[in-house]
Amino acid sequence: MALAAFVLLSGVVSAEPPGWDQGRSVYERRVRPAEAAEKVDWEARVTALLREEPGDLVVTAVGDVIFNERISHLEAPDRKNLLRILQEADVAIGNLEFSINDRPELQKVFYNFRAPREFAWELAATGISLVSLANNHALDFGREGLLECLRALDLSGIAHAGAGRTLAEAREPGTKRPPGQKGRVALLSYMRYWTDRDRCADPSGPCLATIDPATVLVARSDGTVESVEGPQERDVKAMEEDVLLAKRRHGPVFVAYHVHDVSHARVFGIQDTTPPNEEIPFRRAIDAGADAVLGSGPHVLRGIELRNGRPIFYSLSNFIYQYRTPKAIPTDLPHQRDSEMPRPANVSVWDRRDSREVMESVVARMTYRDGLLRRLELIPVTIDDEGPLFGVPRLASTKRAKEIVELLQRLSAPYGTKIAWKGWYGEVELPAIASPSPQTAS
Repeated sequence: MALAAFVLLSGVVSAEPPGWDQGRSVYERRVRPAEAAEKVDWEARVTALLREEPGDLVVTAVGDVIFNERISHLEAPDRKNLLRILQEADVAIGNLEFSINDRPELQKVFYNFRAPREFAWELAATGISLVSLANNHALDFGREGLLECLRALDLSGIAHAGAGRTLAEAREPGTKRPPGQKGRVALLSYMRYWTDRDRCADPSGPCLATIDPATVLVARSDGTVESVEGPQERDVKAMEEDVLLAKRRHGPVFVAYHVHDVSHARVFGIQDTTPPNEEIPFRRAIDAGADAVLGSGPHVLRGIELRNGRPIFYSLSNFIYQYRTPKAIPTDLPHQRDSEMPRPANVSVWDRRDSREVMESVVARMTYRDGLLRRLELIPVTIDDEGPLFGVPRLASTKRAKEIVELLQRLSAPYGTKIAWKGWYGEVELPAIASPSPQTAS
């Protein structure tokens, strides 16, 4: 019997097969030396960062969130103060790339990205209050699992977008009304994936909002024929209509776009550049009136573009990444089967670690006032890649933070974006005048 099947059929998620050796797991031992501790007053640093003025609206955004073990109780200053940045924002947005349900027997794919329904309260405790659901793991437990997940989010007060009980509901924005604000913050969520597994077959039943790709043949001047893939125009237009309608009804509108435009199997290297055709939906969302577009899916950082003064984050990478936790998938089985895992020569399967780029990200902290984006800060994050807190994020050390900001600057340079170093985080240099975001009542 396959090990994943054992976990499912046993009915006890935390059980492990008899004789299975967890001692070799990355969760119990280290291969790399631990980073030297840095003397930092994280409380003071973050307190200074969280400065606000009357009328400010603060929205934070992170990338992919996959977890099934509590982290909100951790007391380490670099972890607690990272969550504090989300908790003290008016709205905190993340891509929920796991399911919250009590139906483990419905698992349809290898990865067991699931937590029980009461885990929604842990998600809320991290500070995340608005989630995108249009991604390739939303239906890992079928339509029944998706419906349970929606219900759990509703009961815990976490708004959501991109998945719904019908296609029309999946395309509706999730909204939150921050205290003291006249309008609601709205989020729309879409997925682009290369298979048809998650595309909506019955609009009257549970669905995801997708922007599907299409392939056309192009004749070149030299007589050759080339296959070119890009987003379907009808889906992009449907997204534009959703944005326009949301802008009429709400305040700032954010669009989350989960992309798997190319394989991120590590044999193809680090996919930190967005193919030109795949930039189209990001830019069209801004042109339709979105205040920011939040990319996720590549599991690494990609560049930031300012379009009409509004940010496009082509990928925010990962935020919480507990996708190898032994209670969900025994020890390092993914290290043997996962095409995303680097396979250097003469390195044991037990000693393999995720690429460094996969375990780095930023929290995007956007401050709006009078409908204008006044400040855009990028707080660097590192994620533990071994030891008992595998997949758990922390504020990056000063050295790593500078390296992450420098990486983002290199990735953003083709878009003309400039990022200033602020001692332990980065700040995007905004144009003098940005487009206003109407704060209509709703």
